[in-house]
Amino acid sequence: MKRTRGLQLGIVLALSLSLAACGSSNNSNNSAAPADSTGDKPSDKKITLTVMSSTPAGEQGAVIEAIAREFEAENPSIKVDFSAPGADYENIMKVKMASNEMPDVFGTHGWAKVRYGEYLADLQGEEWASQLHDAIKPAVTDESGKVYVLPMDQDKSSLVYNKAVLEQYGIAVPQTWDEVMKAAEEIKTKSEGKVTAFHVGGADSWPLGQFFDYFATPAFISAEQNYAAQFLDGTFDWTQFDKLPQMLLDLQKNGYLNKDVLTAKYMDSAKAFAEGKAAFFAYGPYIIEEAKKTNPDVKGGLLPIPSIEPGDTPTFAGGEKTTWGVWKDSPNIEAAKKFVSFYAKPENVARVAGAMVLPAGLKGVDVNLGDLTEDFKTYENLRVIPFFDREYLPNGMWDVLCKNGQDLLAGGITVQEFSTNMKNEYERLRAADK
Repeated sequence: MKRTRGLQLGIVLALSLSLAACGSSNNSNNSAAPADSTGDKPSDKKITLTVMSSTPAGEQGAVIEAIAREFEAENPSIKVDFSAPGADYENIMKVKMASNEMPDVFGTHGWAKVRYGEYLADLQGEEWASQLHDAIKPAVTDESGKVYVLPMDQDKSSLVYNKAVLEQYGIAVPQTWDEVMKAAEEIKTKSEGKVTAFHVGGADSWPLGQFFDYFATPAFISAEQNYAAQFLDGTFDWTQFDKLPQMLLDLQKNGYLNKDVLTAKYMDSAKAFAEGKAAFFAYGPYIIEEAKKTNPDVKGGLLPIPSIEPGDTPTFAGGEKTTWGVWKDSPNIEAAKKFVSFYAKPENVARVAGAMVLPAGLKGVDVNLGDLTEDFKTYENLRVIPFFDREYLPNGMWDVLCKNGQDLLAGGITVQEFSTNMKNEYERLRAADK
């Protein structure tokens, strides 16, 4: 009997304590967050932020990741899972878009509105959004006021050259393609083949795409008589495209291109720049900073994209360059916005834009443009035309440019086959976009 009575008292006591606990949990003013299995409060848990950068490896990529690690250090509750896939970036992102499993934060490499727009959160409420530079604003906002990304710089891109090489051989900065070819012959002859006129890291493929993207504008768009309307409405005669791959092939056949073009990579181009073994580079200003890591004394100059057609003038390729956007369905959207805002600090914008050797994307930020300070001032009134592939080709054509460039130099396809491949893919992708 004593044991039964004691058991009954124990049950009553347990029920009383349970009811008291329930009553306490229903009182919002006195509630306490339950502990997880480790005994930590939810607020103590680390958030893992997936961040994917489209910036290639090198000095620029190192700066981008360094700032990410500084953010991580200042925000110990946020772990940054940072990756920069390089040449594989676009293909990885296509898979992620198809499955709607995007990184929390990602770079848009020129396609914030057209390709990634539907996946991006509106950042117009962020404090830095009011500081967008007027020149880049149209590329990263729309008529409703949506701000798609933080632009840390604004692309004003063209070829660059090694100043010492041109000075050594008494060559003026070329303004036309004919002058480029003349300069290339002089460099080859006067250096007895020791200096390459054009250095391209074709093994990475994207430098070949960059060459075509730069020169397609003077070949087809910037001159008074141009094919802009035909590219946009689908009526372009693709036999006219032959002259663009022919330009690259002429460089190779005349010995103006590095012999190892199909095995050389971007970093090999930077090394050739640093060592004065090449003159011209279709990369953009950022390669100068990469070269300085090998040779701090190397001097680079800006070579606006030379004109091709009579009566035309040189240009810059423009648009967005280094950006961060936030996935609109991110489970960590506030942490993602905090991450982006960290990059929007003036000192961080200046670091990124300085590494790219480009003007800042936000107002009031002074950028050290190094060797190119005077060049940017000299050419400040030159036309800035959107990158050819972004404006006139359907989504997916960049890979076609790159791959066909490799095949052309390897002798796998002819100039005419290059153009035919472009036509077929243009029509297929354009139809798919409708």
